[in-house]
Amino acid sequence: MSGPRFSVVIPTRERADTLKYTLDTCLVQRFDNYEIVVCDNCSSSSTKKLVDGFKSDKIKYVRSDRPLAMSDNWELAVSKATGEYVIVIGDDDGLLLHSLGEIDCLLKELKVKALRWDRLYYSWPNILAKEAANRLDIPLSRGVRILKAREVIPEVANGQMAYTLLPMLYNSAIHQDLIALLREKTGRVFKASCPDIYSGFAFAYLAQSYASVGRPMSTNAGSAKSNGVASIYLKGDSPISKEFHSLNEEASIGYHPKIPNIPVISAAIADSFQRAKDALFPDDSDLSIMRKHFVIKCVQELRSGSEDEWRRNLQTIRESLLDDIELQQWFDARVINRSPIEQSSDRSSDWRKQFSYETVDASRFGVTDVFGVAEIYEKISSKMTNKFQWYMRFELLSLWIRMKKVAGASSREQKYVDDA
Repeated sequence: MSGPRFSVVIPTRERADTLKYTLDTCLVQRFDNYEIVVCDNCSSSSTKKLVDGFKSDKIKYVRSDRPLAMSDNWELAVSKATGEYVIVIGDDDGLLLHSLGEIDCLLKELKVKALRWDRLYYSWPNILAKEAANRLDIPLSRGVRILKAREVIPEVANGQMAYTLLPMLYNSAIHQDLIALLREKTGRVFKASCPDIYSGFAFAYLAQSYASVGRPMSTNAGSAKSNGVASIYLKGDSPISKEFHSLNEEASIGYHPKIPNIPVISAAIADSFQRAKDALFPDDSDLSIMRKHFVIKCVQELRSGSEDEWRRNLQTIRESLLDDIELQQWFDARVINRSPIEQSSDRSSDWRKQFSYETVDASRFGVTDVFGVAEIYEKISSKMTNKFQWYMRFELLSLWIRMKKVAGASSREQKYVDDA
């Protein structure tokens, strides 16, 4: 391609305060062949003023003339990317200082069109969930794996594997060929209210297999204006969540009829899966949701607000079962009359529990933003750099040998093996 190696795409809306630090992490990369696409979702003048202040020819600024639903703004943003590989980060997230250089090396070694990685998780000091303020989770896993989509997709859809193991644009470098193929097949890149999770299911299916690396390449952060925190963990009781849902409604981007629109992460994942299934693999019975299991998970994850709120959420779940009378009867007999006080005290579905993390109070290191996170991680990881490089070379060599051993397999799917 004639464009840059990478497009780092940043959709943004009224978050100039955090966007500054996000851009700082993007502009200090030890790699030069990339562009930054800032897609301003009809923000006030502060966003344009901030971008102009960087005076960087790497930044391409795009602005919509009216507020767009999140998926529509992502659609606009990605359409402006000219890089061979596309990476999306949020306007309160950040790249790590080593990321683009190492991602480039991994792509050259592995020759894949989708490369997914682990992320750091950081809660900004102003996050609405005050108990999490300035928390930094550092993943401890390492190594490289080739994941098979047909194994990962149903596990994630049914809550048996973390959705972050999907090759989402939020934690992956995705080749323009896959993006073009998705547009060709479905008419657009994003067809669900959660564009990040949807993209993971869609690109996994199209790629068939993809590389996964444990080395963190970016920081996923939550701030006072994060859609996910507001909509899921705060049950939608915030202006951010209300705008998110109202813009989706205006754009006719709602939940799938079989998925209840309730504030739990399992419902968001299931909706993204069901939209991807309808768009790409509607007749594939091996890739489907176990609905009774899904309903149980949704009920377990519901946070007990008022009794009225509890009943409304249960009724929403019940209405999603209208196409399956037998399942609805089971729900009426076993679930509908339950009380929130019957729920376990631990109803969270925190996917981070499936990984090994070191959790630290970032304020102890003077960190108050994602650029500070990138700097402190650089110091922590620098002591392990040489060891990691040798470890990565060994992992890549082992993976290459395993791939060669099955290169003669008759089935395309058998060309790759897991690094289990």
